[in-house]
Amino acid sequence: MFVYGIAAGPLYRTESLRAIIGRECLQGEWLFPVLYGEPFLTKPPGHYAAIGLCSLPFGHVTVATARIPSVLAATCAVFLVYGLFRRAIDERAALLAALLLPASVLWLDKVPSAEIDMTLVGWVTAALVLVHRAIERQSASCWILALLCVAAGTLTKWTAPAFFYLTVVPLCLWRGELRVLFGWRHLLACGIAAFVCAGWVFAVSQQIGWESLADTVRKEALYRFSAKPSAKGVYPWAGVATYPLLVFVAHLPLSLFALVTFRPSFWAQWDDRGKRLLQLLHCWAWPNLLFWTLVPNHNVRYALPMSPALMGLGVMGLLGMLRGGSINPRWVKIGIAAFLTTWLAVKVAFVEYVVQNRAAKYDPIPAATTLRAHVPENEPLYLFRLKDEGVMFSFGRRAIRLHHPQNLPAGAFAVLLRQEWEDRPSFGHLDVVTWMHDQQGDAIVLVRSPVADSIGGKPRE
Repeated sequence: MFVYGIAAGPLYRTESLRAIIGRECLQGEWLFPVLYGEPFLTKPPGHYAAIGLCSLPFGHVTVATARIPSVLAATCAVFLVYGLFRRAIDERAALLAALLLPASVLWLDKVPSAEIDMTLVGWVTAALVLVHRAIERQSASCWILALLCVAAGTLTKWTAPAFFYLTVVPLCLWRGELRVLFGWRHLLACGIAAFVCAGWVFAVSQQIGWESLADTVRKEALYRFSAKPSAKGVYPWAGVATYPLLVFVAHLPLSLFALVTFRPSFWAQWDDRGKRLLQLLHCWAWPNLLFWTLVPNHNVRYALPMSPALMGLGVMGLLGMLRGGSINPRWVKIGIAAFLTTWLAVKVAFVEYVVQNRAAKYDPIPAATTLRAHVPENEPLYLFRLKDEGVMFSFGRRAIRLHHPQNLPAGAFAVLLRQEWEDRPSFGHLDVVTWMHDQQGDAIVLVRSPVADSIGGKPRE
């Protein structure tokens, strides 16, 4: 389910961005993300470092190695959910939860993928499974491990603490154990996790400056909590209704069975361990869903870290209906087998048809081949406003971002957008080498600055 298709088609959309920054890790940029020679701090370095580590044995980042972190994270999430259900219920329930967890549209698109989302799912799942044990056993070691997973998740994507505490605080309130959050075990674990994150912040601020880091994080937060530009500052009330529905549809048909778990009679079927598992899954799913519903600038993929909870509730609902005798066990077995068989067929169709058609439509290879043919291997390629990382990843050589045409060295090659080329006062002094098209089919142009005269340093006529 996860490895199949790992090398199918070129990197798509922001996959290429992740892979390019992962490639910079192999050049020694492990501390913070670097893109085209500049710090790129909209996301922390965790996922990029994972791409670099997975690519290290091969010496370079490829389409397949860029997607390995999501495969590993998804596999870990499956085994963590398996262990969670096995301890709370039994082996059969654990196997069912593990088999059905990846069977959603969101997982189909994100595993394998070079995107950050599935790596975040792995860290959040690990943190919440560990905190479930920490609260039950009053284990300091489990608390520390859980918060270290939160720290790792934070250094992968800034939203990890939100998923964690939007689950843990309601869970402790429900169980009447809010005092646990003020106990020494949790506070010690928080201190260790905060020390790890603060150490990274200090190290980065020493290299690029505190103001630069703080300003980037602030802009990223404002982007999430501001209405989309098309909304013109108006709160998107329509999204409040449609977002939960889209998340629900993305997890069909198992999300239908999750609704059964709201019935009071359903809870009576479970012992204390089963009820505690239900509490964890409910607190994991609904507060996070509510939070991301109310965030103005949301996307369905932001729901991925709560996906194990929603799918887990669906499994609990299905098992409860079996226990209550409301459905025939034989038909359930046939239905599950048919569903998994169908899902495998969907996976094959997605890889062999959707991905391949997408690769044919958004193929970066022709433009990248043209660039390699015209730009000498030992010279960097300069960019201004171009953001087509698919072409740049396939180009596979050093690229540097510039902000002013005057900074372009004599004799250097650069790629311009059509709009930049048409800005004659700024770019009219550059010579056209060749025209080509980016992944989206838009025209881009390779140019070269006039070569300086060896006498006097003036451009030759």
